[in-house]
Amino acid sequence: MFASISPLAQRSPHNCAQDMFSHLTDRIDRRQRKRPLGRFSDFVVDELPHDIAQIKCSERPDEAVRALGRSISAIVADKDYDALVRGLPHSEFEVAKTDIQYLTNCAYHMSAFAGLDPGDAELTVGEGLSRLARLSRQRQPGIEVLSYEDMILTNPVQTDPRVYCLGAAGVEERDFCLGHQLIESELQLAIDALLELRDVADADAHQCLALCMKHLETANNVLTRFHEHMSPDLFGQFRVFYAKNPYKDRLGPSGRFSGRIVAASVLLIGEELFLQKPQFFSDVYRLSEYYPQAYIRKVFRWLSPNKEDAWLKPDWLEGKADFPRYATISPVIEHGNSEIRMLRASCVRALDRFTLMHHSTALKYTVEPGRPVVGVEASESIDAVLLQRLLPTAPQ
Repeated sequence: MFASISPLAQRSPHNCAQDMFSHLTDRIDRRQRKRPLGRFSDFVVDELPHDIAQIKCSERPDEAVRALGRSISAIVADKDYDALVRGLPHSEFEVAKTDIQYLTNCAYHMSAFAGLDPGDAELTVGEGLSRLARLSRQRQPGIEVLSYEDMILTNPVQTDPRVYCLGAAGVEERDFCLGHQLIESELQLAIDALLELRDVADADAHQCLALCMKHLETANNVLTRFHEHMSPDLFGQFRVFYAKNPYKDRLGPSGRFSGRIVAASVLLIGEELFLQKPQFFSDVYRLSEYYPQAYIRKVFRWLSPNKEDAWLKPDWLEGKADFPRYATISPVIEHGNSEIRMLRASCVRALDRFTLMHHSTALKYTVEPGRPVVGVEASESIDAVLLQRLLPTAPQ
């Protein structure tokens, strides 16, 4: 089974979620600091949001951004961060990688805000920071821009969050990341139940499906909090930092790249999804570098008869072999009674409701208020991406 996000799994998602998006300015408690890179981490957490605010208010944002670049270069040159990144324990390294990617991402987006050309944007990032980013990817392969894994899964949101904004917008940004973490935790618990059903010979099918249903519904409740309570104005202040990189042909971090959504979809409706919406799987393989690498690799191993070549596009995706039903719970469900089949159908509907709520929330906070998704092709639109996860003939 996959490991859960342990700190969140031990807390009540309802208690965490009910205070999200209160739009207050004093709710970030940093007493349990996580600063694996010392001065570098301190800068990202404590100073960067202030620098961003100053740049936005500056009469000469181009000069202010260049000054930010000089500050970044001075910090990186002040210590042998290369050796530190190589030697950190894994848990601390993950937070360090988040710090590096958060700062790199900020340098690019603020360069675009100031109207700098690509060459000047690279100077703002600086060779030292670029080298650290490359080094972190060598230790833990990943996309060359800020990823969903950096933003959500390794960001110490509950103890020492990495955010770009100050005041109420910064708290809203923290709550945005917290909500995603809570959802990820609930999805993992649902997946654990499905894996037990699929892989354990004497598993209690009723109990496994009931647990899956419970955790999918909790994830839905957290997502509903986004839809009903997040502030469009505050969201707009930090959303720009999680958009597509303005200088590279790379997508920004997004809940689209949750490996747990892929895992839950494969387990519950894998074969039906392939038959009705094969583009879902084509996109997962095409954009595999954007997903948490260790996680998506495990899912690919489920789907590949040759576990050593799990990264390769499988024959079944090109119609040259049958879909690997053994990766799903379908074989178990077929041997169950009508109650088990009904429980599975209820889980599918809960997953569909999650996708529809995600779709509705994304439209509400991006398209409807007139905030364009800059640089995104039609095939990468909200409709194209999210609706391909729904079965046209999903059980009602």
